[in-house]
Amino acid sequence: MFFRTYDLPLGLLTPLGLLTMVSGIAIAAPAVAGVPLAPATVRTSTNQVNLVSTQGARPAALAECFGPGDTLSTAALANAEVLFNDGSLARLGEQANLRFWPQTRKLHLSQGTAVLFVPPGQGRTTIQTPNATVGLNSSGVVVRHVPSRNLTLVMALANSTTGPVSITTGAPGQEFALYAGQMTLINGVTSQIVEFDLLEFYQTSNLIANLDLANPDYQPAADEPLAALRPDLLAALAQQLPFSTNDGILDPNLINDVMTEVDLQSAEPNLGVLPTPIEELRRDNDAPPGVVTPLPTNPSTPTEPVESLSGG
Repeated sequence: MFFRTYDLPLGLLTPLGLLTMVSGIAIAAPAVAGVPLAPATVRTSTNQVNLVSTQGARPAALAECFGPGDTLSTAALANAEVLFNDGSLARLGEQANLRFWPQTRKLHLSQGTAVLFVPPGQGRTTIQTPNATVGLNSSGVVVRHVPSRNLTLVMALANSTTGPVSITTGAPGQEFALYAGQMTLINGVTSQIVEFDLLEFYQTSNLIANLDLANPDYQPAADEPLAALRPDLLAALAQQLPFSTNDGILDPNLINDVMTEVDLQSAEPNLGVLPTPIEELRRDNDAPPGVVTPLPTNPSTPTEPVESLSGG
C-alpha cells in the first residue's frame, strides 16, 4: 500500500495527494433523515464467527440475523459479511467485534477491522471506536481499532454530495473531514491524515476481495448491495493521482486485515512518549505493501471535493 504525507497547520485541509497529514478540521455535514438499522443478514462466514448476546455466544450461520444489541465477533483467520435492511454492507476482518443499537444508525467497533458501504439516501451512519466517532452519508469507509495502542485508523473510499466523512476524536473533541483516498490515524493524543493508494488497496486487501471495485467495466446487477454506490467509488479511484515509490518508506501493514501483537509491539518504546500516528506507520519498515513519501515543504491550497455521481 502506498502513502503520501505532510504536516499542515491546524485547521487546514489538504487536496487529495499521496499521504496527507491534518490536525483538527471543523466541518458541518448536512442532516439527512435516517433509516434505522434493523437485524442484518449474515451473508458469509469464514472460520470461527460468533454472535454474542446476553444468552452467550453461538456460531453465526449463513442467513442468520445479526440483531441490535448482539456482537458479531470473529476469531483469528476468520471474517464475515453482513447486509443490513437499508442495503448497507459490512465486512469484518479477523479478531473484530461489531455491534449496533436498536432504532439507530449507530455501530460500535471495539477492536479489529471493518469496512462499511452505505448506499445513497439512507441517512447519516456512525461507527464508534473507543477513541473516535466516524460519520458518513452515502460513502464507504474502512475502520480499524487496535486496543493495545488505543489506535484507530479510518479510510474514506468515496466522496458524497452530502458531505465528507467526519471524524470526531475522543479526548480533544476535535472534528475534521476525510475525503476519498484519505486515511486518518488517531492514537488518543493526536490525529493526522494521510493519503493512501486506493487502487493498490482494492487490489491487495482481503476485505475488498471479489467486490470488483477496481474494475470500471464491471456491470453490477441492479439488486447488488454496492450498485448505487459504485459510481462514487469509481470516480474517487479515477481522480486520484498516481503514486511513486521514489524515496519511500515502507508501511508496516497497519491497514492490513491481519496484525499480530508481535507486529504492534516490535519497536522499542520512545522513553515513554506516545508516537504520533505517522510514527506508527514508520515503526516497522520490513513489511510491505506500502510507502510513505517524503514530506513536501509547501502544501498546496485545499480544493473542494468532487461532486458525487450518484448523489446522497
